[in-house]
Amino acid sequence: MAKNATDKKQVKKEQSRSTDMGLEEEELEIYDLLIQGRKLTKAEEQKVILASKNLYQKLKAEKKNVMVVDWYKDEQPKQQVFSLIQHSLNEDLPESYDRVAFNDKINLLLNHFIDMASQGFGWAA
Repeated sequence: MAKNATDKKQVKKEQSRSTDMGLEEEELEIYDLLIQGRKLTKAEEQKVILASKNLYQKLKAEKKNVMVVDWYKDEQPKQQVFSLIQHSLNEDLPESYDRVAFNDKINLLLNHFIDMASQGFGWAA
């Protein structure tokens, strides 16, 4: 019984975090992956929030073009998604993300979208 109340409290806290930050749930997932393992200033956090929003909007806008049926199984659409992530983050991420961190985050996000799509969540056609 107490565990269920704790779970509900955790879900509510997570939902309010999304609202407090002005992010949709998917944008918050992107944000969390981008800040994972990073120590950021407030200004850098704001840039990462913007990067998360912009990437999500670009992916949503291009979903019909690049995230075709089983896109994650085919190298060409997978490369298109990779390029979209790369270009979007290159425009918005703070300078503190060096080349290694930048490439790690691109691959982390691509793998996240592939995992979600292969399980039938969110990024499947």
